[in-house]
Amino acid sequence: MTIFTTNGLIFKKGIYFKLPSTIYINGRFLTQPSTGVQRYAREIVAHFDSLLENNSFAHEVCIRCLVPRGTARNTSWKNITMEEVGVNRGNLWEQIDLPLHLKGGFLFSPANTGPFLYQNQAVTFHDASIFAIPHAYSFLFRLKYKLIFRSLSRLAKVIFTDSEFSQTELSRYLKQPSEKFKVVHLAGDHIDRIQPDTHILSKHNLSKDKYVFMVGSQSPHKNLATVRNAVELIKSDIKVVFAGGQYQKVFAKEIVRGTTKNIIVLGYITDEELKALYLNALGYIFPSYYEGFGLPILEAMHCGCPVLCARAASLPEVAGEAALFFDPMKASDIAQTIDNIFLDQQLRNDLIQKGYRRAKEFGWQTTAHTTIDTLLSGIKLTDENRTDLSESRFLFP
Repeated sequence: MTIFTTNGLIFKKGIYFKLPSTIYINGRFLTQPSTGVQRYAREIVAHFDSLLENNSFAHEVCIRCLVPRGTARNTSWKNITMEEVGVNRGNLWEQIDLPLHLKGGFLFSPANTGPFLYQNQAVTFHDASIFAIPHAYSFLFRLKYKLIFRSLSRLAKVIFTDSEFSQTELSRYLKQPSEKFKVVHLAGDHIDRIQPDTHILSKHNLSKDKYVFMVGSQSPHKNLATVRNAVELIKSDIKVVFAGGQYQKVFAKEIVRGTTKNIIVLGYITDEELKALYLNALGYIFPSYYEGFGLPILEAMHCGCPVLCARAASLPEVAGEAALFFDPMKASDIAQTIDNIFLDQQLRNDLIQKGYRRAKEFGWQTTAHTTIDTLLSGIKLTDENRTDLSESRFLFP
């Protein structure tokens, strides 16, 4: 006779067997345009898949990614199943179809949103920008995210965030103890897998070490306007390249246009083109005055591209001593920093070597390992099962 217990065990022929815990992934991110949030979600789940193949986690957990019907299957997972559920898409799918299908199971929502009335879940909040810089977002976007953040900050069992800066900010705005937000840093080693597409250089007449560039949306907190003003103050003969999409449904409009011969506006670029720009640039500019992490800092460092960085928000926490910092509110300071990197070859070489070392301190495999371990603790199965079965035989050796 087989008896199923309430704590994830079965009793069969006088022996207790341990069943793997199930973690459901909120796979809505697979239907969305790729930004830093979706990059994190894809990387973290891909490395979950790797851990399941090469680690004892395979004996402890089963991972199932739930997605809306019609979602493209453009993943290479070997150990994580993708399951289409529900009839709706978008917000309706996430708030109605997804929780109904879960039937109380444990959910991980990695992309800032999740079913806001569902308690048995972990969620990642990348930053508190929706509260800190509300003018950067549309009214409906603010309304939706404030509702989700406030509800899940009370209900969710685990809340991940990217930096100690975001931990402090989320705690302050959501009025929750800082310990409720688990800090797990992101990484930039995904850039090593990408093959550069150098056609973008010839297309825009960009020569090696003759340009600096930045990538970002047109959101005001990305601080494009101050960099635009800094271009007029640069003494060096160098081009400044702006790249990134325009998400006008989300962000207030702030368009940078190439009004001088030293400014080049690329618009949306692929990951392959981004890699080519990193590898050939004199430096990468990160001028944001509000960020929860700053993923491009580590991408640039992996590529040997010196980082010129705002001393603001989480950016010093990410860059450490491996960047050249400036005041993001002063165009003259940004211009001087660009001139410094152009004129001082030794400074540039030092930043490249420091960047390599700093980037190695972060890795997606470590991020994934810490995250999945915390998820297992969050559903209170790992420790409980080990205590209950200290003298039992396991189904999985």
